[in-house]
Amino acid sequence: MGLTVALGQARSVPGDLAANLATAVRLVREASAAGARLLALPELFTCGYDPAAVAAAGPGLLLAAPPPGTVPADGSPLAPLARAAAGTGMWVVLGAALTAPGDDGSGGPAERRPANAVLVLDPAGAVRGRYAKAHLWGPERDVFAPGGELVAVEADGVRIGLGICYDAGFPEFARAHRRAGAHALLYCSAFAEGATEHRYDVYHPARAVENGVYTLVSNAVGDLAGERYFGRSGAWHPDGRPLTALGAGDGVRVVTVAPEETARVRAGLPYLDELRADLLGAATAPPSLTVLRSSAAASATPSRTTVHRPTGAPHAARLPRR
Repeated sequence: MGLTVALGQARSVPGDLAANLATAVRLVREASAAGARLLALPELFTCGYDPAAVAAAGPGLLLAAPPPGTVPADGSPLAPLARAAAGTGMWVVLGAALTAPGDDGSGGPAERRPANAVLVLDPAGAVRGRYAKAHLWGPERDVFAPGGELVAVEADGVRIGLGICYDAGFPEFARAHRRAGAHALLYCSAFAEGATEHRYDVYHPARAVENGVYTLVSNAVGDLAGERYFGRSGAWHPDGRPLTALGAGDGVRVVTVAPEETARVRAGLPYLDELRADLLGAATAPPSLTVLRSSAAASATPSRTTVHRPTGAPHAARLPRR
């Protein structure tokens, strides 16, 4: 029982949407050959992580998000990826700078900015929805609109909460997904080498053991805009120990999310049950979220629930990556 997830990483070609989507198609096939049912790709994979370039809204940087429930038509840049998803029966979680009707990418009012988001395609090749990054990092706040809801993917009896990079630094974010029934947290990320690199190995096992969930990360790799992204896409067990990791090359690693294993760990490490909410003032009710299911298990448009608006932190002109 469970859901086998492939954590993919490959170098993005800056501003070359077609090339990056072709790489995504290749990784879908690799993931399928490895026995996976869901492939995750890094933060802003379709354009490469470069908020300043996204702010300029050059060609090949912004991707228009198709309406939920639709299959990208021939001629759409997403059509080859949709065909690959349908041909392999694969869920795809794709990092992109997404625009929707009304977005102009011009850096105007926040509600008209693109989203640093993941687009979710189901095993029929249909767009199921998107998750927009709730916690924007430093310069991202001048470029992107913050997300306003929690989103999870549900497949084969497994619920996976979606996050993007800096979201992993907030224990409350992970705990909210745990209260909403998550068996795993999946972060599509862009962690780079440097003085803060060690946080990658702090956040993810901590979020796993605190909540009794698998933590899964698809991280960017390669040189881009003056940063070197180290890859090491990997997974942590619900008890916090590492399970698998890539190096600094292209490829996929697979891990199976097993609900019975999360139940076993939670029975021995009942942090959530033993939390002193009376003392700490911690939330106890499950939060609202949008759950994305396959077209066979959901209506064309996923139900929308109570929107959570994050509060922005003061702008920092230049911060080390994560």
